[in-house]
Amino acid sequence: MIRTRRFLVLAGALATGGALWWSFDAWSGGSSAAPPIVKAPLQSEPSSASPRQREISAAWHEVLANCKDGRDPEAIRKQLVALRERWSEEDDLYLVAQSISQLLKTGEDAKTGLRLETGPQGLRGWPTMRVFLLDFLSTADPDLAVEVAREILASTSSAEEYAVALKPLLMKGPWRASDEELQEHFAKLLATPEWQTREGLAEALDLPRVASSSGTADVLARWVDASPPAVEAGEIALHETAAQTPSVLVGLIAEDRTLFEDQPELRASLMARATVSDGGQATEVNAYLRDPAISKQEKESFLALYPLRSATTGYRLYGQPPKPFERNQVVADDQAALQAVTHWMADPAMAELAPSLKSLQGRLQTWVGQAGD
Repeated sequence: MIRTRRFLVLAGALATGGALWWSFDAWSGGSSAAPPIVKAPLQSEPSSASPRQREISAAWHEVLANCKDGRDPEAIRKQLVALRERWSEEDDLYLVAQSISQLLKTGEDAKTGLRLETGPQGLRGWPTMRVFLLDFLSTADPDLAVEVAREILASTSSAEEYAVALKPLLMKGPWRASDEELQEHFAKLLATPEWQTREGLAEALDLPRVASSSGTADVLARWVDASPPAVEAGEIALHETAAQTPSVLVGLIAEDRTLFEDQPELRASLMARATVSDGGQATEVNAYLRDPAISKQEKESFLALYPLRSATTGYRLYGQPPKPFERNQVVADDQAALQAVTHWMADPAMAELAPSLKSLQGRLQTWVGQAGD
């Protein structure tokens, strides 16, 4: 089974400075065993390789041989961490990057026995030796990493390689791929049947949050709506995206009312991420509550959750962990929400929701009052 760990904070009481934390494990069917080794045509090292490049290659091949000999995975991890530190201290990182590019072209690989695991400085668990190379390359030379990444994305049969290859395309600056390209790559990842239960796919579900684009969010939403094996991890990724950029998910649901129509609880919880201090989102929430096609039960679920500010943290494959909610913004949003609820209570079209609206009004009045104390 795939296991992804995230840490959630219930931030409904942030107006008073309080927060409740707990760990959350998302599981999906399948095996967490190391990914299959990618079979690529073997190419020898170029004869023009410098003595230093040969030393870099030899150091990597030493760990590769240990993997093939069945060395303890934790011993392999220590070797790889030491190798990463040694390479990071090189005066000429471009030379290291060139060496990595050549090693990737040889097609050589071996399983490490490690899971794909994120850490504070990139990965701290590399399931294969090629994944280790791709991870280091993304920081050693972004220009070359982007070039290599596109080659990998077009040819690899490994979900883990594919996910790690996407890293440089999400970096800020000139390396950042267009929203259209990211959407295309992400769609390919989610559409590949043999990757549905891989750890690489699970980690890559964070891409829409980092990309903050409606295109990648739409791909994720449609995938979750089809109830894939890793649907729980997908739902968490949707909420992380909605927590960071609520207008994206709220906008998608507003544009297509059939989205999540068979998962009303999920749709209600995503709509509960809306920030009505934003005029566009306020309009979309009003339309949602007045829509006769939306069941009363779903609307009551929305009102019971609204405003939903659960958040997550933890190391990520792409970018920084989600930012915590800012107290001043929470207070301002609560005040705007209280004004919105007052209008909803006076709307005859929402009369059947009066008990739920009154409960929400009381909750918001308490929070706004506490924030002013």
